[in-house]
Amino acid sequence: MTKSLRLIETEPGIKISVTILGEGPLVILMHGWPELGLSWRHQLEPLAAAGYTVAAPDMRGYGDSSKPSTIDSYNTDALADDMMAIATALDAEHWVAVGHDWGSAVAWRCALRFPESVVGVFSLSVPHLPAASIPATQSFELMYPDRFYYVRYFQEIGLAEAELEQDPRLALKTIFFALSGDAPKGEWAKARAKDAPLLADLISPPAGPLSFISDKELDQYADAYREGGFFGPISWYRNLDRNADQGRAYGNQEIAQPAGFLCGDKEIILSMAPQALDAMRVLCSDLRCEEVLPNAGHWIQQERPEEVTQALLRFLQGVWHGV
Repeated sequence: MTKSLRLIETEPGIKISVTILGEGPLVILMHGWPELGLSWRHQLEPLAAAGYTVAAPDMRGYGDSSKPSTIDSYNTDALADDMMAIATALDAEHWVAVGHDWGSAVAWRCALRFPESVVGVFSLSVPHLPAASIPATQSFELMYPDRFYYVRYFQEIGLAEAELEQDPRLALKTIFFALSGDAPKGEWAKARAKDAPLLADLISPPAGPLSFISDKELDQYADAYREGGFFGPISWYRNLDRNADQGRAYGNQEIAQPAGFLCGDKEIILSMAPQALDAMRVLCSDLRCEEVLPNAGHWIQQERPEEVTQALLRFLQGVWHGV
């Protein structure tokens, strides 16, 4: 099988770079922050070999995709529309949305926004949650009134960009390690001064390659951010209130399609939101998979590629039977 790379125009002036492999029912793999379509490198060939067309985009603002300069361009409905446009360009009447991290938020939204097209949704790391009922700035102060919170830190335009763009390779390596299963559990969310920078107090990564990302792969990530910067990726975090308003427009926000969820037991999202799995179970009426892998962190499809791939294959087989 030969991979192809396409630039798909999803709206005027916006083009999304998509790696495509295989033939058959469409599966779109959506990455999160701060990654690329590269984060799905372990899943592409096995899913294609099993009879699926697999599309792994660099999401809007990332890699070789368009990077609009306005913050509201990164709202979740617009990001979901990008995915639907990819499906349309690939002539897929039905497709499965698979996401990780922020890509999960987009995948869940695709299921709500395009219920006639999205026949299943599978999330890594981020459960489906109801839209927030209070403004983001208020929630920051309720949750973390006197300590550092990375989402609050990301709100000031230029602050995080300046820090991360000083040395993108070291920044990415530090972030990848701190959120991985190789770091102490809770490292990312440990107590720090409220006005601290993002990276300074995080545990230092090892001198050699990370256990789940080779130096060559880290260089690929770093080159993309060195060229494209961090404004677009971080601006996904600057749409929280807009995303919540959009989410409430979908009523009870229940997912009717078959759904699946997988994460590691060192997943920081579950530490920060311990009731998230309960909320997801209420909102997903056909939750067919819920797995928590031991000794694994946030970058689950890279840390535990075989288990993730097999879980996806089991889920996809069930979803597509009879569709």
